[in-house]
Amino acid sequence: MRFKKIAALVLLAIMATSLMAGCVSMTSTQENSNASGGVASGKNTLVIGAFADFKQGSGKEGQSMVFDLMTQRSESMGVEPDIIESWTTNADLTEYTLKVRQNVKFTDGTPLTADIVKYSLQAWAPYCDGNFMYSLKSMDVVNDTTLKVKFAKSYGNFLTEMTRIYVSLPGSLDDKGNVVKWVGTGPFILDDYQADQSATLKTNKDYWNKDKMPSIDGVKWVVIPDENARTMALQSGQVDVIGVAEHYCALSYAAVAELEQDDKYVVDLNPDSGLIATYVYNYAKGPMTDINLRKAVTYAIDRKTLVDTVISGLGAESGDFMRRKYDFSPRNEKEYTYDLDAAKAALTAGGYVDTNGDGIVEKDGQPVVLRFVVESDETARATAVYVQDCLKKIGIDTKLEALDDSARAEKEKMAILILHTHIHGLQRLKHTCPGEARSTPMMILESALALAATSQRI
Repeated sequence: MRFKKIAALVLLAIMATSLMAGCVSMTSTQENSNASGGVASGKNTLVIGAFADFKQGSGKEGQSMVFDLMTQRSESMGVEPDIIESWTTNADLTEYTLKVRQNVKFTDGTPLTADIVKYSLQAWAPYCDGNFMYSLKSMDVVNDTTLKVKFAKSYGNFLTEMTRIYVSLPGSLDDKGNVVKWVGTGPFILDDYQADQSATLKTNKDYWNKDKMPSIDGVKWVVIPDENARTMALQSGQVDVIGVAEHYCALSYAAVAELEQDDKYVVDLNPDSGLIATYVYNYAKGPMTDINLRKAVTYAIDRKTLVDTVISGLGAESGDFMRRKYDFSPRNEKEYTYDLDAAKAALTAGGYVDTNGDGIVEKDGQPVVLRFVVESDETARATAVYVQDCLKKIGIDTKLEALDDSARAEKEKMAILILHTHIHGLQRLKHTCPGEARSTPMMILESALALAATSQRI
């Protein structure tokens, strides 16, 4: 069975600039150590066109199809049960009692126990922003289904940090945090893997979460790094869906907009469930330590026009760092809006004046020139130029530096403005390493499959 072509392109996302540079192997590795009977790959297989290798992708999204998380994010960024089905704490959050979900087995038949959860918490934490390890006092197995965790001081972020940690068998990670044993409790079984080429997964028919049981026989993950080639693969029918194998959208906004205009494709846009693209101020040193200058910059950027032009209308402007729907969002604060008068008033309050009439304000006799470090992809550069134009209207000059990842990391230490356009489009919020709130292929696959179920089969 072939699905109607689906471009499940999640909103508020931009293509990463550096291509995957993972391990290369000419040998096909059969992942046949699983004893659980997965449904054999058949005609009811979803073929995904992916930007990166299944095991070595930008955020290792493939892990989410094989492994389950300890806890998971709700749509409002709260914490919900997963492998840890319930928990209790003491009043000052120094002790947590975790109840491990019962009747869960790994796909090789190994029962899930509190001992395995303990191993997983300790093994994955260093690679998934598990900062709880620095405050950990003890972690004791009470019985097969109970784990008691104690901290040296109050630690309220533990449940949240567990949304980034998978449960896996002892020995599943090497000393660099790479998965070396792909046997999990999740909805799919890795059946075949060819580095930098493809991965074949079959459905785990014994998956414990019957509400999330996949309705397909399996998934074929095909690596197509080039954006144009990936789009052509969708158009030719080589793949059924693109844009679900990445925690960001690995297509340009222009390409998404073009596909959206074609009735042959289903483009799934979900702007209400995205995280925010950010520009970050260096308020530790330099001119942006002045709150008046920070306010002026924030008021001066017309985010609505930015959305409508640079990203082809595929987004929504925000006046907050976090979405208002999130539990910890600044709901008691007024959102920032585009307001040139407020921007100019902030500059005046801070003592910024254009004394020589050249259009650039000065402070203490020096013109205000902000060093602006951005990613090197096309959309990031276009966004930076747009921001540059906005700031020029209030008399602030900027010096743009578009750099690749390695060079940018060093430059950001000295930057005044940093633009992060690696925006995460989320269908439902669920964490994968390395510790950012993001979607996973498993979560977005549910959306893709729902679309396929209601679309005409061809």
